[in-house]
Amino acid sequence: MYKKKYVSVYSDCKTGFFSKLLFFIGIFFLIFYGLEITFSLFDIHSSTRGTILAFAILFLGLSFLLYFISSQFAKLANIAKEIESEEISENSSGSQE
Repeated sequence: MYKKKYVSVYSDCKTGFFSKLLFFIGIFFLIFYGLEITFSLFDIHSSTRGTILAFAILFLGLSFLLYFISSQFAKLANIAKEIESEEISENSSGSQE
């Protein structure tokens, strides 16, 4: 049987964590690519170097995409907090009358 799963508006679904993780992996690949091109530390074929650069670009692009999604979740949480505070203030002012 299928269970319904509710996700809170305050949860960012770990997009912030994964954006940072992918960013650091992308930077690592980019630094490794730069060192390999400059100093030829490991005798790597040029097609493999291109693959390393492609993965660096891919990880950096995905990290920026996840950062954007994370910031949208943060904005959604702020909107939900404002709505809740307005409802609380309306309920408290309505009960005093």
